[in-house]
Amino acid sequence: MVNETPFERLVIAAYRLPFKLTKTKKGYKAVQNSGGLVSAILALSENFKANNKVLKNSKIVWVGINDNLAENVPPESFENENFDILPVTITPTLNDLFYGGFCNDLIWPLFHYFPSYSVFNNDYYKAYQEANSKYCEELIKIIQPGDFIWIHDYQLMLLPEMIREKIPDATIGFFLHIPFPSFEIFRLLPRRWRESIVKGMLGADLIGFHTHDYTQHFIKCVKRTTGFEVHQNIIYTPNKRVKADAFPIGIDYDKFHDACLKEHVLAEKQKIKLHLARQKLIFSVDRLDYSKGLLLRLKGYETFLEKFPSWHSKAVFNMVVVPSRDNIEKYKKLKKEIESTVGRINGKYSSLAWRPIIYQYKSLSFNELVALYDLSDVGLITPLRDGMNLVAKEYVACQIENKGVLILSEMAGAAAELNEALIINPADNIEMAEAIFKALEMKPEEKHTRLERMQNRISNYNVFTWAFDFFNQTFDTKKLQKLVSVRFINKAISSQIVTDYRKADRRILFLDYDGTLVPFAKFPELATINENTVEIIKKLSNDDKNQVVIVSGRDKKFLEMQFAGVNVSLVAEHGYYIRKGVADWEVTINTGEQWKEAVLPIMNEYVSRCNGTFIEEKTGSIAWHYRNADSDFAQLRLHELRDDLSEIIHHKTDFEILEGHKVLEVKSGKYDKGQAANALLSNQKFGFILAVGDDKTDEFLFKALPDSACSIRVGLNPSFARYNVTDISVLLELLEVLAE
Repeated sequence: MVNETPFERLVIAAYRLPFKLTKTKKGYKAVQNSGGLVSAILALSENFKANNKVLKNSKIVWVGINDNLAENVPPESFENENFDILPVTITPTLNDLFYGGFCNDLIWPLFHYFPSYSVFNNDYYKAYQEANSKYCEELIKIIQPGDFIWIHDYQLMLLPEMIREKIPDATIGFFLHIPFPSFEIFRLLPRRWRESIVKGMLGADLIGFHTHDYTQHFIKCVKRTTGFEVHQNIIYTPNKRVKADAFPIGIDYDKFHDACLKEHVLAEKQKIKLHLARQKLIFSVDRLDYSKGLLLRLKGYETFLEKFPSWHSKAVFNMVVVPSRDNIEKYKKLKKEIESTVGRINGKYSSLAWRPIIYQYKSLSFNELVALYDLSDVGLITPLRDGMNLVAKEYVACQIENKGVLILSEMAGAAAELNEALIINPADNIEMAEAIFKALEMKPEEKHTRLERMQNRISNYNVFTWAFDFFNQTFDTKKLQKLVSVRFINKAISSQIVTDYRKADRRILFLDYDGTLVPFAKFPELATINENTVEIIKKLSNDDKNQVVIVSGRDKKFLEMQFAGVNVSLVAEHGYYIRKGVADWEVTINTGEQWKEAVLPIMNEYVSRCNGTFIEEKTGSIAWHYRNADSDFAQLRLHELRDDLSEIIHHKTDFEILEGHKVLEVKSGKYDKGQAANALLSNQKFGFILAVGDDKTDEFLFKALPDSACSIRVGLNPSFARYNVTDISVLLELLEVLAE
């Protein structure tokens, strides 16, 4: 684990502060809030103090609301040895709409796959925006150069982009602690809301999730919501590259493992043993929430009692439910149903000497919790949906005395790491019952093997590894951004290009069309050039020192229409046709059309197999456009089509499959944009050469030019071009300056 961090301060933004202040006679007492994030960051803070040279004398700054919303708590009351505390003031009315409304009545149920529980209310969304803005206002006041800003969870998904707008070069990480749903669930959000959430999160440099599945769900939502390109978890936004990846949060393994042998925990274990009377202990602890599958867990245990009567009186299920939001009707109802079900099962199966379920609606102290973990023969952790579930990891860490068996829901994020547990579907009561029986009957050798593997894994990737892994990957992403940004045309580079341009007596400018001069449209014929851009091209082409060449994959008729009356040379179909000025079109190669007889039927078949795709037939090529198709499905069909076409044209060595922006094209390999440029450059000397394009087809052009040429790729993708610009508007600004 790397303990050296290249940042000066860690600034954490989370919904609430890590402590709740309770009023006493002497003032205010800070009581640690419950929750995995607070525990994780407290452990991290202690690690910083002990080991981290950079942060050894610096506190972590924590920004969040105080739970005592109604009280005017003075800031000096928040003093703490581990944190500098910055409270965010949100009125109770706003908080009810923001946290109680948008966060917990909409995002929480929706992201946990309970859409029928979700409440869609525009006032909730407005409150969510306002609350995120208030966090942003407070953060802007204290952020310093060198800070690492780490934003946490679903309450603050708009915040990264808000900070980015105010401080463009800030280092920002965002971590989501709950599941990110599939697009089919996410799209239930109104379009405006889901776009703002995705773009808000993309304000960060690195976006972290607990599992690979959540990461892929987010990436698909990015593609479907924004259309941004994504390659290997790198998202190409208009401003920067953003990485999305899985970072399964860990626990402070040593803290839990070592506590099992501490004096206070040993005392708690002795108390528990007095009540067990040699019975096997099945244990679960959860916050009161419908996502935890509490009623289904009771049903599974009841099925176990029905199917395996030999275990009556020999096993007891200690079900601990931690109070949470029980002032809300839905949670009140759930609590009543749990209590009713526990009473019914105990009434049905209990005897004078044995109660099958010990139900506790309370919070446990750390010592009580560790003692119960260690003495439990079975840890029954079966949420219907959970971002990670640290209880499962804590249970495994505490298995010293009893060597218990973990039964874990496949719907918990932890299941991806703890696959030696008995993984079950929480909705299948028979599978759960059989898993309980298997766990109780399991031989010690198998228990030991399973536990040892899980303990090794979670001790190696603990909360500190998790945090430093996140930090390091954020800085790797920032380095990549800087590497690319060196290629971005800034004021100095732009000024040098203008100077070189003005010095030259003869100049030639190669300009791509789609994605360079004109934004992409749903259908190629709709991507027409606007008047302002035409005026810029006219000014450039009317300069006697200039030769302007439009180099495109479009057919010659379309290009003639767009540049009618403009003194430019045209290169159509990637170089199949060339027209120099007002001269006639020249054919660079005559491929004939017989080859189309084999290719066209296959491409037509893929139009039928992939809704939203269409074919554009040109003289020297056939293009399959998939811009309007579902991106993931189109990618699947793209690979299949490429394979099928390769089989047909592999013996035609002069043909190639060319991929552009959302298009696959079959053409002869004997011509391309680079060869067209060479034809126009041959036997001529130019003091200034400019080439601009946006996709793979333009790379042939960039490679063909001399080293002295100024080549520019529109977008963030790696390129043979010397420079990049973020979008078309930046390029047009440069061309306008040259035209002046």
